[in-house]
Amino acid sequence: MATGVKTDTGRVRDGNEDRYLVREERGVTLLAVADGVGGSSGGEIAADAAMVELGLRFFGAPPDRATSDALAEAMRDANAAVLRAAISSGHRDAATTIVAAAVRADQAIIANLGDSRAYLIRDGVSRQLTEDHSGEAAHAITRFAGDVRGIQPDIFVETLRPADRLLLCSDGLTRHVTPEEIAKVASGEDVRTAANALVDLANARGGQDNITVLLHAPGRSATVTSAAGRAAAFVVFALLILVTVGGAIAVLFAASSVPPATSARPSPVTASPTATETATPSPAPSPSASPSLEPSPSASP
Repeated sequence: MATGVKTDTGRVRDGNEDRYLVREERGVTLLAVADGVGGSSGGEIAADAAMVELGLRFFGAPPDRATSDALAEAMRDANAAVLRAAISSGHRDAATTIVAAAVRADQAIIANLGDSRAYLIRDGVSRQLTEDHSGEAAHAITRFAGDVRGIQPDIFVETLRPADRLLLCSDGLTRHVTPEEIAKVASGEDVRTAANALVDLANARGGQDNITVLLHAPGRSATVTSAAGRAAAFVVFALLILVTVGGAIAVLFAASSVPPATSARPSPVTASPTATETATPSPAPSPSASPSLEPSPSASP
């Protein structure tokens, strides 16, 4: 697995209120992008709090808990963390979008609030996995972390193939770059180079907002690798058996073909050499969207 990430202020904004998270533990990779809402320092505070809390709560969940439940609960904890940060900082309206993905082997669980998106790129075609929580006004959102009434993220489940690419981004990318262009650039071999190229393309088109691109290549799944490893081990083991058995047969054949030694005085008894029997080991057997809340006041990222 490999992940490329790039975040940039863009050509218009004074500061970058986007944040991202890449963390791997216990065979699970957690990816997330947050886009602070409002164009003020409050957005940066909200995005920081959301990413820190999301990672802590997701990996702090019991190991036997379903990944989708753990991610949804971590999103709700991130909402609470944003509210606490908003009060303590004096930016009571601080809020942020969140799009996150938890990847284990060939399964990806995706969750989102707002208009930061997740795309699946497969066979040169991009498909938007998330649904924007947008209002009628341009770039207004109806769901976000920092909502005093609580939040309900959408959850989606995808099965990944080794050659797939999973892309998470803030709307600074999708304002300027089409899904077709995303697919073309993201399909490249090197995910880091592709992430940089997408940000550069958005900036070349105007860079009207902060831009964050997180591009993940799942690679060969653990189950496939494990099966291949077992098959290779079995082949090596079988070859060792063949070599061992072949060597034993060669020794016995050579011993049986040696003529008896002659002597001037005949021996009364000629003893045959005895072979020690060797045991040869045998191979071991082998989203649907959750019910949404009542529409909340729209906020502009």
